[in-house]
Amino acid sequence: MALPAIYGEFVVVMDPELRFSGKGTAWAKVRAVAKDRVRDQNGGWTDGDPLFIDIIVGNGAQNLVESVVKGDTINVAGRLKSRQYDHNGETRTGYSISADQVGVSVRWGPARTQKATESMRPGPQAAIDILGAEALPTEDSEPPF
Repeated sequence: MALPAIYGEFVVVMDPELRFSGKGTAWAKVRAVAKDRVRDQNGGWTDGDPLFIDIIVGNGAQNLVESVVKGDTINVAGRLKSRQYDHNGETRTGYSISADQVGVSVRWGPARTQKATESMRPGPQAAIDILGAEALPTEDSEPPF
């Protein structure tokens, strides 16, 4: 049976965890929540029931861990999976998404990539690291002329 494709917006509730398979392949798990917002009779917004979901990322796992933190809003495209488990004698259903794509949403605020964040560092070392500029001479080095 083909797994249903899903695309949605989620809020990260725990910092992503980087893990490695037995063969050394990196993957990440992100715990997130989806909440429906609906208009009530007075025209205001009401949050629906939260759905907590694990988002599993293979390709790009290390980039995800370096880019996403608790509180970020992310957009996820992937395949929805469900599993049943027993909790204190009660059968429950848990959901996860095997993600093909994850992106940080800019809907609620700006997102910064690692490169942009690094380039905002002041001083000559940022130019050397980010732009590949040559190191500036120091007092101990020979004059450049």
